[in-house]
Amino acid sequence: MERYNDKAEKKMKHIRLDTIDSTNNYAKEHAATFSPSDITCITAEEQIAGRGRFQRIWQSPRGVNLYATFYFRLPSNTPHLISLAQVLASSLATLLLNNRLQPKIKWPNDILLNGKKLSGVLCETRFQGDHVDIFLGIGININMEAADLATIDKPATSLKVETGRSWNRDALLHSLQKQFSCDLDAFKHSGFTPFHSMAENLLAFKGQTIRCSDGKKEWTGICHSLTNDGQLNLYLPDHTMHTLSSGDIEG
Repeated sequence: MERYNDKAEKKMKHIRLDTIDSTNNYAKEHAATFSPSDITCITAEEQIAGRGRFQRIWQSPRGVNLYATFYFRLPSNTPHLISLAQVLASSLATLLLNNRLQPKIKWPNDILLNGKKLSGVLCETRFQGDHVDIFLGIGININMEAADLATIDKPATSLKVETGRSWNRDALLHSLQKQFSCDLDAFKHSGFTPFHSMAENLLAFKGQTIRCSDGKKEWTGICHSLTNDGQLNLYLPDHTMHTLSSGDIEG
């Protein structure tokens, strides 16, 4: 299941921070100082204004979870840019599978364990002529206790709760850095195609009726499949297929 190699790891720079608003904000504010040819990974012990998609609050208590942003550049004409967050979700899913866990990917980029959210990914972009700056943030609940998870407004879990043991956050980050470095190389070469099969196999709610909203309109239909570039095919009650490039789904 492991897809990484040591060669990819050499392209990763790491910036460790203590308390900040969010790793994505830090990356956007300091992008001009980062190497344009490397991946820069920014991590923090604590975020005081962590956020996910649709500006939702991401609870970021100190010293128990992983909060990271990967910054890198790609050519502006790179295919399948919209699916980059799913690539990072696939990287984490690979690590979980290697640890004999059974993750599901809630399209487009949440990782679930036993139906509860373990991780979320936020991808932000800044187009700069012939290249695009990518700010790919991830939050992973690692050693968060059940009592703290219960304060979150939607079902959430942590690796500690699911496995009954504490996890080494640095070791998990190191593995994620290596895996994502390798996966990004594959993405640069072939787009989302190398990740399609895995994402399809781990697709949460597949075959079930779901609701999907993009913030402007809501659709109800059967969670059918993924396109080759990572969009969601929703089978509607009128027997037509509607393809979504972004949105928020509920089972």
